[in-house]
Formats: sequence, structure tokens, C-alpha cells
Amino acid sequence: MNFSEELDRYLQSEVENSQVPGLGVAVVHDGEIIHLAGYGLANVENQTPVTPDTVFHSGSTGKMFTSASVMFLLQDGRITLDDPLSRYIPEGPESWAGITIRNLLSMMAGFGNFDIVFAATSGGEAGAVPLNLWQDHSDEQLIDLARRSPFMYQPGQGYQYSNTGYILAGLVVARISGKPYYELLRERLFGPVGMATAREASWYDIVPNRAAGHCIRDGKLENRYWAAPTLQRTGDGGLYFSPRDIARWLLELDNPTVLRPDTIALMSEPVLMKNGQPSFNNYALGWQNSVTRGHRKIRHGGTWDGFRAEIARFPARKLSVCVLANTDEAQVARIGQKIAGIVDPALAPYEPIADGNATQTKRDHELLQAIVDRRAPRESFAEEAWRLWSNGWFEQIASSGVAVTGVPLELTQQEGDAAARRYRLEMGGYHLHWTISRDAEDRVSEMRFHME
Repeated sequence: MNFSEELDRYLQSEVENSQVPGLGVAVVHDGEIIHLAGYGLANVENQTPVTPDTVFHSGSTGKMFTSASVMFLLQDGRITLDDPLSRYIPEGPESWAGITIRNLLSMMAGFGNFDIVFAATSGGEAGAVPLNLWQDHSDEQLIDLARRSPFMYQPGQGYQYSNTGYILAGLVVARISGKPYYELLRERLFGPVGMATAREASWYDIVPNRAAGHCIRDGKLENRYWAAPTLQRTGDGGLYFSPRDIARWLLELDNPTVLRPDTIALMSEPVLMKNGQPSFNNYALGWQNSVTRGHRKIRHGGTWDGFRAEIARFPARKLSVCVLANTDEAQVARIGQKIAGIVDPALAPYEPIADGNATQTKRDHELLQAIVDRRAPRESFAEEAWRLWSNGWFEQIASSGVAVTGVPLELTQQEGDAAARRYRLEMGGYHLHWTISRDAEDRVSEMRFHME
């Protein structure tokens, strides 16, 4: 059986054995599209099958395209990454004075996030500003919401995943170019590289081959909630595209024709904080970096409007994978890694293994709980590890929304009994992978986190 047949069998089983209505998949290897297919249903009500041309919502994978729109302006000499945000949105508050375009794209502006609500409210917790999904918002209203976002960090001093910065980045592109960021993308990227159906998301337009989004509520598959039209196409992730479109995007990233090679490298290079360290997850400009079995992985996921998406690249293996799903609970990152492993066994995903030291796992679970609770024990860490992690990374983990209580750690790899252990943790449709190594004195010498 060749890998295409194995992929078909595996992906069909994912649809049949889960509540995911449909999947769209694109795989690019060594400059060629080697797998492009749809599985299951694009629309459950009408029993419409998914095809390579089914149109899905981008979710936050759209951030890489908002970043690309800024890169076009950078290539044109119309913006620099160190330009202040206030140059383009001067009506912002004085507290924005230190924010740069680079800060926006690297999640280091310091903004909190939006708290999704379905009615007007003055609430909001932990830096979240209430965003009423049932209210259309003008650009000015979106800026006003951003103005109300309290700072989690001072600009450049910490990482906090936030949609706010990318909404503002999209508005900056519009003000410089005189057109919405997605129109700039249509002219400079989508059209030239053959992304024929990629476009801004829209409730109103007739969009051929559009999939229907779904969610699971009380264990039952339902249509997704309704959100106001303007909130479908903001710069934090407001695009439509098909598996075929993303295959063309992945080809462009491997062999650039409209973006320069150095520009693409810049987009995926982890950004450093003012202390000289990258963020704990090596976030770049619309991409996140990690390592799988010794190979660099550059990825981004997205969830919005009843859809979930995953786009991942393994540059040293010349392999890229996209998985699009039409329910917001689909484990597309896990599916994408499994696809990568089928095509290239060197990228096989980490799977749970027998745990012969439950006591050590319990101890590690307690340590992770302490980190999340902002009470990491100094005595448990070697000097260098403590220096690195106490210089911002502990706080980034604590503020990232990791939930440990009641969620088991699954052992996926170990070297020796406790010297180096890798775990995965279920986290809202994703798996958080945590690698922890200890020295001869049983102190933590290294830790790494990444999402899958």
C-alpha cells in the first residue's frame, strides 16, 4: 500500500470514528502537491461531500496571511517592523507609544485578549475585553475595544497570545495601502500564486463550495453560532480558503515567487523579547516554532465560526501539511502530525507509551500544576534552567490558559527512569506536549512546550 492509500484509510477513519463532519487535506513534498483530498461532509444538512475545492474558514491560521500583507508593504519600503503603531493609528492611547509593528505580529504588544460574549456587557476578566459577537463593529469601534485592553506586559517584555494585535495589524495595512488587508492579499498573493478561491470571509456573499461550520454541544453535533459580519473578516483570522488554495500557498513558501526568500524566513524566525529570549513557544510573525523528533516544525492553528484549521511545515524534510475541518472541536493538529508521519516516518507523532513510573509522573504533574499556579519551586530547578524560566517564561505558561487540574499527563517518551520524559496533555482539542529533563542532582535542567 502506498502512502496515499494509507492516508485515505486513516483520514476516512477519523471522520467515521469522530463527530467531525468533514476534513480537507493538502500535502506538499519537495515542491509538489502529493495529496489533495476531501473526506466526509462539507454540509451535513444537504449531505454535500468535501472536495479539494471546499471552502473552509481560516480561523487564526489567517494570521500568517495578515503577516504576509505586512511583508508586502515591508518589501515595498512602505513600512518597517520597528515603526510605532501610533504612526498609523494616532488616535490610540498614550500607553501604545512603545508598541511597534513587530510587537503586534509577534504577540508581544502586551495586549490581553477578547472575551467572547453574546450581549452588551461591561465585564471582562484577566485582561479580556468583552466582544459581543452579535454586534457589527466599525474599525473605530474595534480600535476602541483595543484601547480598553489592559496591558499584560509592557511592549516587548513578554508574550501573550492575543487577537487584538492582529486586528490592529489588519487596520494598519488598510491605512497604508488604502484597501482592506484581504484586498491587498488578493492582488499580491492570492491571484498571482493561483489561490483561486481564497478571499475574505462573508456571511452575505454567495461563496461556491462553502462548507457549513459546526460545533458539538451536550455531545450533539449542531450548526455553529452566528457572529456579526464584520467579525468574520478581521485581521486576526478572517479568510476563506480551500485545501487547493493552501497547497498553492505551501508551494509559494517553498519556492517563492511573490514574497522574497528572506521575507519568508523573517516571518518564521522566532522574535526575541527585550531580555534577548524568544517567547516560551518560539512565536515568530504569524507562525509558531517547535521541534518534533529533532526536526523543526513551523505551524499555526485556528478555530472560528465552527471550523478548525492547522497548517504545518517541516522545512528540513521538505514537507508541509494542511488540515481543515468544519467543526471547532476537531483535533486537526494531531491529525496533521499523523499525516506527516505517514508520509515521512521520521516525523511520526508521539503516542502514549506504557508508564512504568507512575510516581514520577505524579511528581511531574504536581510540578506542572505549580508552574501554572505561579508557584514554581526554586529548589526543583538547576541554576541555568531557573534563570531562563524565571525571566518571563514561567509567567507566559501561567497566562496561556493551560489547565492541569483533573487532566492526566500521558507519557509519550522517556530516557532512563526520570532523566528525560515527554508528556502530552489534552487541551481544548489540542495536545500540549511537555518535555522535561533532569540533571544528576535530580533538578530540572531543561523544559520545552509545544502545541499539537
